[in-house]
Amino acid sequence: MNETILSLSLMNERFSATAVHRGSPVGNWERPEPVTDFADFTPALRDAIKQTNYAGTPATVVIAHQRLAQQLVETPPVKGQNLKWFVQRRVAQLKPFPADAAWSYQPTVRTRNAQAVLLHLFPKPFIDQLVQAAGEAELKLARVIPASAVLQRQLAALPLQGDEVALLAAETGGTTTVVIGRKDGQIYLGRTLSNSWIAHADRVGVDINRTILYVKQQFGATVSTVWLFGAAAQNQLRPLQVSLKLPVKLSPVEPSPYYWNQEALKIPADDTSNLISSEELEAPRRRVLMRATSVFVGLMALVALVSALGVQMLVLDRARQFRAQQSKIQEMQERRSRLQTRENDFLQQKEFVKVVSDDKVEPVPGWFLGYLGNALPTELWLDHFQLKREDKLWRIQLGGMLQPTTNAAPAKVLAAAVETLTNNLAQGPFHVRILSETNQNGAGAQARPSAGRPAPPASGEPQFFLEGVMSAK
Repeated sequence: MNETILSLSLMNERFSATAVHRGSPVGNWERPEPVTDFADFTPALRDAIKQTNYAGTPATVVIAHQRLAQQLVETPPVKGQNLKWFVQRRVAQLKPFPADAAWSYQPTVRTRNAQAVLLHLFPKPFIDQLVQAAGEAELKLARVIPASAVLQRQLAALPLQGDEVALLAAETGGTTTVVIGRKDGQIYLGRTLSNSWIAHADRVGVDINRTILYVKQQFGATVSTVWLFGAAAQNQLRPLQVSLKLPVKLSPVEPSPYYWNQEALKIPADDTSNLISSEELEAPRRRVLMRATSVFVGLMALVALVSALGVQMLVLDRARQFRAQQSKIQEMQERRSRLQTRENDFLQQKEFVKVVSDDKVEPVPGWFLGYLGNALPTELWLDHFQLKREDKLWRIQLGGMLQPTTNAAPAKVLAAAVETLTNNLAQGPFHVRILSETNQNGAGAQARPSAGRPAPPASGEPQFFLEGVMSAK
């Protein structure tokens, strides 16, 4: 039981209150006049506070009303927040009134096909009127509980056996609240019948019989006994037993005007039957957090503004320093340009040295080429020259033709000139050893052929070819 709370019951137009202080009831009060309109609920609350000497702010209401509707809803195998989201999507489809719906649910026994819940639907404008009236009476209305959720707890007080299924019906001020369940507290169905057995016992009997058949159809469960609770229940035992053809008994729980108030306090705080949503309950807290957040954001904006001013001053100072460094930067750029030019000149000179160093003529070939210009007779025209190194020797190939002449024996002139050339090469400073000598038109001796020797020309001009070697030292 809560430490300090005002527990209220509104059974249609019948209104009662129980005040609890430090866990103990300190006052009970039942309003003699009916509450006919939720819009006029504030005076009834103020009377309840005064008559019960209640000094706190939390309040809870147990409600039974003709506009309170129930629907059995089969759900997928989900729990917690996912189940709430699924049920919320079904509310708009199942509500029997045009206004927005306040809703809650109670888990039920599994149907033949799926997991299920008992969905409670009530016009949200009525809930808003109750919450507003509580606020005007300086109360904080935290819970609005359907009467069936309270009546469910009475199942444990019935003398039932094991899985025996029973129907418990309670008179709730002009309506009848019905719960079908087992002794362990699990329910199959809950309903608010629009009639009371005080005024229309026969209609109540018909509605109860339909409810029993519906449970058998949906769950495959058979109701074995019917129990009555509330005003004038004793008078309805025999008529209902005849109508239902089932044992009808009186509930062992003693009814009182404050039964609903006291039992509502025993329902756990996390029960899902509360018609006031968690979002509405958290709204005041969110408003406080919103104000605190607004103040915090304002302070952060002020800090950001001060920081921005400080940064702006720093930027201006850095701009002055930058302008002061412009001349030095210009000087350094000019110096860099000069150094870049010097570096380019150096690289060009380095590249020239590299080219000269890498591409220089070997001493022996260069010298021999210079000597050949002097050793070659004027009668000869040199058009083939090859000099390559093979191990410790230089291999030489010379080829050419006779210069134009008026001599009637050009072959002899060619032979004489070639002989002079071979002598100059052999007796000169390079001591060339002739390996082969060839004159076209048979003018001269032929030596053994050598690899790399060019093919004789197709023209008729007197030509020659020499091949020899000289030492590489």
